[in-house]
Amino acid sequence: MEITTFELLVKRIAPPPANSTLARRVIQGYFLTISNLEDRDLTYQLEFTVSRPNPANPNRNLPGNAVVAFDVAGANSFLALTPVMPSPVTPVFTTRFRVPAKQTASLQLLPDLSKPGLINEANPDIEIRGYVRLSVPALRQGVFLRPQGNTPVKVLLNPEIRGTFLPNTFPGSGGDFDQINYPLQLASGKGLNEIAPDPGSFVIDPIFVGNVGLERPVLPELTNPPAIDLSLLSPAARAEVLAETLAQVDPSPENLSTVSELLSRLEIPIRMESVNR
Repeated sequence: MEITTFELLVKRIAPPPANSTLARRVIQGYFLTISNLEDRDLTYQLEFTVSRPNPANPNRNLPGNAVVAFDVAGANSFLALTPVMPSPVTPVFTTRFRVPAKQTASLQLLPDLSKPGLINEANPDIEIRGYVRLSVPALRQGVFLRPQGNTPVKVLLNPEIRGTFLPNTFPGSGGDFDQINYPLQLASGKGLNEIAPDPGSFVIDPIFVGNVGLERPVLPELTNPPAIDLSLLSPAARAEVLAETLAQVDPSPENLSTVSELLSRLEIPIRMESVNR
């Protein structure tokens, strides 16, 4: 589900040629409070779609300019911000986090103030905006992406923009630090929302073409390996991928039953059975 827009800022509230002594710098981030109302722990995924950046201005995109912080009831931990696919037109980035049953978490998309010299620049120019989508992703188990449930998941959501105005004497001494925060309108128009878990599918690891035939290089294990959307393939290619994947399944009764159930949910008329010869 789409949640809200977002906007990150590190810049003066009135850019040059305005008088910098009258235009303080503002640091602004996106905050999302989320409550898991279910009786089980759940993994959520946030997707940030960034407005088309000016190719000449890297300060309009998330890489190198933003961090994601997360906490439930303790110190912040920092999460990976992963690009969905390289795209100079509409960059999309995701992050995942787990919220225990009946618990409330805070997730923050913040300007990366560790960027060398940023906080000391006379006229910083970080300005990134886009929109945010929340989902309950299917999780990898072997060659499958398994859904986290079959019924909608209930969550409470409270998105905010929070910011700090820096005095013009900063990082020197003296001056006032003012803060702002305001709630953002949820796309659904309500705080209590239901999200349908993403359906399951097969995970197809990439195959690389080497100098001789097909080779599968040894790669570091990925936390969220890439998946192929079978709906994007031609019928012939889909059948080939499906046959190769099914050939890797250990033919135990439990596995065959699980695969048959998944195929049925995907509306593929195939049932897996063990044949004694």
